[in-house]
Amino acid sequence: MRRVLLTAHKFFPEHRAGTEVLTLKIAQELSARGCEVKVVAANPPDLDARRKFDTPPPPSEQVSDYVYEGVKVHIVEEALRLQDYDFTFEYYHPQMKRHFKGILEDFKPDIVLIVHAQNLSAAIIEACLEAHIPAVSYATDFWFVCPIVQLKRPDGAVCRGPGPGAIKCLSCYTPKLFAPQAEFNEALAKKYEPVGSTLSSLPGPLKEVAQAALYNLYTASKWPAAAQATITRPTVLRELANRLSRIMVPTGLMRDIFVENGIEASRIDLVHYGIDTSKLDAYQNKSQAAAGLKLRLGYIGTFFEHKGVDLLIAAYQSLRPEERAAVTLTLYGDTRQFPEYGDKLAKMAAGAPNITFPGTFPNDRLGEILTDIDILAVPSRWYENTPLVMQSALATRTPLIVTDLGGMSELVKHGENGLLFKLNDSADLAAQIRALLADPALLPRLTANIKAERTVAQMVDDIESVFDKVLQQETI
Repeated sequence: MRRVLLTAHKFFPEHRAGTEVLTLKIAQELSARGCEVKVVAANPPDLDARRKFDTPPPPSEQVSDYVYEGVKVHIVEEALRLQDYDFTFEYYHPQMKRHFKGILEDFKPDIVLIVHAQNLSAAIIEACLEAHIPAVSYATDFWFVCPIVQLKRPDGAVCRGPGPGAIKCLSCYTPKLFAPQAEFNEALAKKYEPVGSTLSSLPGPLKEVAQAALYNLYTASKWPAAAQATITRPTVLRELANRLSRIMVPTGLMRDIFVENGIEASRIDLVHYGIDTSKLDAYQNKSQAAAGLKLRLGYIGTFFEHKGVDLLIAAYQSLRPEERAAVTLTLYGDTRQFPEYGDKLAKMAAGAPNITFPGTFPNDRLGEILTDIDILAVPSRWYENTPLVMQSALATRTPLIVTDLGGMSELVKHGENGLLFKLNDSADLAAQIRALLADPALLPRLTANIKAERTVAQMVDDIESVFDKVLQQETI
């Protein structure tokens, strides 16, 4: 019986995005095939994770162990991850290495599958090497190359990597290492009560000037260490990635970007994602639309700026009144997860009765939800690779409108099984919606061209083939 240890940057039940779903499905499929599996992950908060602890909690509160849907899980809590915090911990954490070595000694895996290393850090690769346990990666985003994982610049432009001396990251990522000013003000008042009292006694404008000055001193004092950590990151991660036994990637785009940034092409295997279709097979037909309604447009996912939901609302609002009356836009997601962006979306949708925000839903209702959506939009501002929701939509014969970016455009062929629109271009997105309204035969034609989706079992077949090759090489 093969023992497989999987890692993720976070996991159920607190976190339930695409990487978590993928990790769970792989673990469950391996378990069904007779493997003994365990998932190791971190438990960061949804917002900024770089908090400090005045008094670290006892060891019993620094980790947790449980079983989730038949899978053993070990979670590293923030208390352990953030002790004696250093900026380099974002990608190489010595304490995580020591902790992970203990897990390896206890579980004794035959192989480690790193689905994500963020929060645990790439030091876990070194732990595997020192324990003489082969480790392979199945990358779900660009974390090995990009510290914010999305390869997206602050101005919205897409990026291909750090550049010489991590010059791009210094302006994009390094400022994100510092606490926001509001958080800094709160911490300062708590830790240095006399300073907080003095600031509170100042008139409003003077108080703001003083707080801004103190914040500038804080960032200036931290900048050299943060910049050095940023500059060092690409070298550390490239060297550790090139010591993995294999690196599996889901798209040709990811393979190309990894190679451009120094990861050895000979180490990379293309393994496309697979999805659990067992709860989707029964939902191949659409429900009946309301009388007079021509198109039900939907979005399912996170409400955050890089997901481009605002582009979708802007495109809808730019339609002529008679066009808007013929289209509904249903946006599924949690508007409170990122409140500022959620509020922005609500304001953009104000006065449009055909735009609704039903909230979230259990994953086992996805097929049912998709029966009420004629075409699903994925308007992301970053490469995205292959979001699992896209594959789920196609598995229910739901065409897609997606951004014309590599990864997504590898799955969606314009005019064949969906439509593409230009990055950040709400007018072009609106044009695709108008095309569907103008040609009633277009949507049925897109639907008819959708092919059967790849399953989790097929994906795990390929993963196990990689395992077999690696383990055979280890015994030679």
